[in-house]
Amino acid sequence: MTKPSQRAVPLTTPNASAASAVAHAWAQVGAALSPHPDCPLPNWTGGGDTLHQHLLVIGNEHDNDLVSQLRQLEVASARFGKVGFVGPANARRLVEWSMGERVVVLSRMPRDVSDWDLRCTLASLARTLGPQAAHAHAGRPFLRVAAVPARHWRDRLAAAAQHGLCVGFAGLDALDSMGLEGTSLSASRLMSLTPLLRVPGVSWVPLGRQGDGVSDAMPLKSVDWIDWRTDCDDLADEASLIDNLDLVIALDAGHAHLAEGLGVPVWYLGAPRTALSASARHDDRYDTHFSPERLSHRADVDDFRPPPVSQDWPGAVDTAAKALLAMATEFQGWTR
Repeated sequence: MTKPSQRAVPLTTPNASAASAVAHAWAQVGAALSPHPDCPLPNWTGGGDTLHQHLLVIGNEHDNDLVSQLRQLEVASARFGKVGFVGPANARRLVEWSMGERVVVLSRMPRDVSDWDLRCTLASLARTLGPQAAHAHAGRPFLRVAAVPARHWRDRLAAAAQHGLCVGFAGLDALDSMGLEGTSLSASRLMSLTPLLRVPGVSWVPLGRQGDGVSDAMPLKSVDWIDWRTDCDDLADEASLIDNLDLVIALDAGHAHLAEGLGVPVWYLGAPRTALSASARHDDRYDTHFSPERLSHRADVDDFRPPPVSQDWPGAVDTAAKALLAMATEFQGWTR
């Protein structure tokens, strides 16, 4: 059976009622096949005695803050008897690893919602939980990766990296939309990062999706560029790789949140919100690494507040390169 064209002009004929019934049937089929059909559950607006209630949280794959918002699932699990998560496929495995049995991960909206009492979108969960609950877990890692995938990437890095300091470079595709003056070609846009890429003693690991622009351009041959982006199928794969990196330099908020959620030090060079942040790693192997406390005495890092791209992108890159050079110079490494 072929689905009627959505652009077909309805005809006023004796068969109009039958055609309407067919169209309605197709609409029902489409809703049943949709990963997020309309949910009949009432929206949770906050408050109430929820300890014995079940909450269904709905995530949106087009939300750039999705990774950052995942921290609220842990807060919600302490407020509700049961929390379920319906979200994009690329986030499900990471949620399973991070939340464990505290959150039930669903591949689609259940047709039978009798086991659930309330619903709430992931984007509004922090606001609904309230300021105290929403900030209860701020400032500490909230994402976790499974041991076997993490070991897989650790072994690959140990075999492939030419240098001890492994730095992730995330969101290179963002350069395509930054409108850098005088850098119309992909290769030349990548060249704007040359001061960073030329820092000695660094192995670079690009992160994010590949595209037709600067993200596919190759850096100088002298740069140790380890590109495994096509090997990462979802956020869980990326998280397992990032968990083994020493630093992530992010041009997009999504990867900055991902690294921060794992406790990996991250420098965010995006625009317009541009700032350097370093998250503490709760890992013994980082005793010889740069913690935020060790970095705090360095003036060049303390002053690292790169301006928006439209104002001084070259200056931001140069400042980051100086900070990275200081890190690479004192980096002592460890046995992965």
